[in-house]
Amino acid sequence: MLFINFVPGFRSSTLWKGIIAIFYYIVSIYYFIHTWAMLLFLLSAPFMFFSFLDLLGIYRVWSSAIVSRNIFVVSSISVLISAIGVFHSFFNIKALRKRNKKNINLISHKDLLIHFLSIGQADSILIQQSNKNLLIDGGYWMSGKPILRYLKKHSIEKLDYLIVTHPHNDHIGGLPRIIKNIPIKNIIINNENPYEIKRNYRKHKELLELAKSKNINLIHPIPGDTYNLGEGNFTILAPNSSGYNRINDYSIVIKYVYKNNSFLFTGDAEEYSEMEILESGKNVKADLLKVGHHGSCTSSSERFINAVSPKYAVISVGWYSFYGQPDRCVLDRLYNIGAKLYRTDKLGTIIVKSNGEDIQFNKEALDYPKTKIPYTSVRLKYRALHGSKNIES
Repeated sequence: MLFINFVPGFRSSTLWKGIIAIFYYIVSIYYFIHTWAMLLFLLSAPFMFFSFLDLLGIYRVWSSAIVSRNIFVVSSISVLISAIGVFHSFFNIKALRKRNKKNINLISHKDLLIHFLSIGQADSILIQQSNKNLLIDGGYWMSGKPILRYLKKHSIEKLDYLIVTHPHNDHIGGLPRIIKNIPIKNIIINNENPYEIKRNYRKHKELLELAKSKNINLIHPIPGDTYNLGEGNFTILAPNSSGYNRINDYSIVIKYVYKNNSFLFTGDAEEYSEMEILESGKNVKADLLKVGHHGSCTSSSERFINAVSPKYAVISVGWYSFYGQPDRCVLDRLYNIGAKLYRTDKLGTIIVKSNGEDIQFNKEALDYPKTKIPYTSVRLKYRALHGSKNIES
């Protein structure tokens, strides 16, 4: 019997079933070719579902109960393995795996330390200077506990500032737990109701209410405002307007300056926000760039990358990213300006140390991938369809 006779959608000679099956499998392969886990999940899920119905006697699919049972066992194992892989892709469950560590002295009360936490397809960044602490974002809901554990490990008992860049799950999910369990002096967060999408508005409002219940001072970002953190200071660079079509463009962008070193943290700000920053005349030149939106091509435009011209680029991204990030075009732009590359999916948590003149890392820089990706990014296609138009405020 031909293998095609075992594939859901092709077993019968029904035309419409075959058309749906062809569409399903092509879309599965195309959209999720970045990660073997999601690809395996989508290809094996129909086998598991229909063989389960067959075993229950609800819907006859294969020729015998033995065939159905064997297909169910194999497909179930494949679904389980792929589900673990997808989970790993989002949350870096092996974030503490041993990698190419460099032995540098990270114990310092005077120097600047920046921790890019390896929490998967999410962001959380800790900045320490002269016993002052700033946390940018808190990853997914399940990231809250490990972030608190990380803070405790580094003897951090309070946060002087918490920056909530924007209300996407991979940035604010873990913040409620963090706000409830560690004293915070100030939270920098966008205005009461800048979001039109209900789920983003609801999460944003809940976070505001929680902060108010804890009597935490709320600061709404105004571009150009500067705040001290230890012997350094950070300046708000974005958002510069409102009524954005993309929630990512609401991202709070800051530049931290410590003596002669500077560091740019962009959240998920996309090209529209990047152009607003450049057109406002703000100085974005920095030694280190936290690459926007996990290395997606919706951010890190060539003009912006060239203006920042970083010596070092750090990308917070999930292992075998579900979204195929970082995109090749972004890596090419960073390579072209000679930036040294660091990625949390490859290196785990990345710690940066600066004395105001020299910058050190606890990991060795990565080589840029040499293989060209022979297909167009899904996000590039999205942008081609939808453009970067913004809603009028």
